[in-house]
Amino acid sequence: MDRKVIRIGTRGSKLALWQAEKVRSLLQEQGIECAIVTVDTYGDLQTKDALHRLGRIGIFTKQLDLALLDNMVDIAVHSAKDMPSEEDNDLHIAAFLKREDPRDVMLGMSEEISLENFAKPLTIGTSSLRRAALIKRYFPHVTVKNIRGNLDTRLEKLKKGEYDGILLAYAGVKRMNFSKYIRHKFKTVVFPPAIGQGAIAVSCRKNDPRRTQIHQILNHQTTALSVQAERAFLRTLRGGCQTPVFGLATIIGTEIELKAGVISEDGSELFEKTGRSTQENAIQLGQKIGEEIRQEIQGNQAFARFGV
Repeated sequence: MDRKVIRIGTRGSKLALWQAEKVRSLLQEQGIECAIVTVDTYGDLQTKDALHRLGRIGIFTKQLDLALLDNMVDIAVHSAKDMPSEEDNDLHIAAFLKREDPRDVMLGMSEEISLENFAKPLTIGTSSLRRAALIKRYFPHVTVKNIRGNLDTRLEKLKKGEYDGILLAYAGVKRMNFSKYIRHKFKTVVFPPAIGQGAIAVSCRKNDPRRTQIHQILNHQTTALSVQAERAFLRTLRGGCQTPVFGLATIIGTEIELKAGVISEDGSELFEKTGRSTQENAIQLGQKIGEEIRQEIQGNQAFARFGV
């Protein structure tokens, strides 16, 4: 293959390929030829167990990182929310694309399904500990059931009646044109999103001479600042993508505000902090809030198993 061609590594799901195609189109608009290379990840191959029971870090990203390190691809495209808090020393997040609406949504086949009707029991599917915990906290009449598979697979399970509703990130639902099934869009005030939710991240090798060019073409600075603050919080808390941690940073004028925290698996305990700083101190803001939360939950057995 012509080494001038940038090889884009991605998972093989429709949503992952949509994200990779988005990156390719932005690069090709600037005259850079690209080719997409699909890589099977551990999370894609292990579809039965709940994500948090797989016992690995980076279940949707590790194989893509290895493909980068082995020079099989030149960049890797990730959903930012899937990325571990710690990055490989030889790799670098070159860019974050402009963020989509970071909220969570509930999909359902019936237009009459409602989380607000506490008299009617519902079975809701999710693979996220965070979403499950928040549902248990605010909607105790709901039975939470694990669901795995890509978005198409989950939608088929919903259509078959295995679930009354399923919880997903709005960003993926919109990108796959499934918005017509949305029955509830959660407010971030009470249902805060995962770290990096709605953002697409692009990684490359640190020694790649095209790193700066990729950054200049793809990076959306407001998104980058926000996700960097969120990831600094996650890293300080020592949480992973499968711990019930949440956070959302917002740019307000010349400042950045971060609301972040952690919730127990059963939803009974929630610790949350909000802070604000200059944009230049976005990472320090995330670290500060992470330290404050760590101190509050220290010794709390509800969070011991998650390593936070």
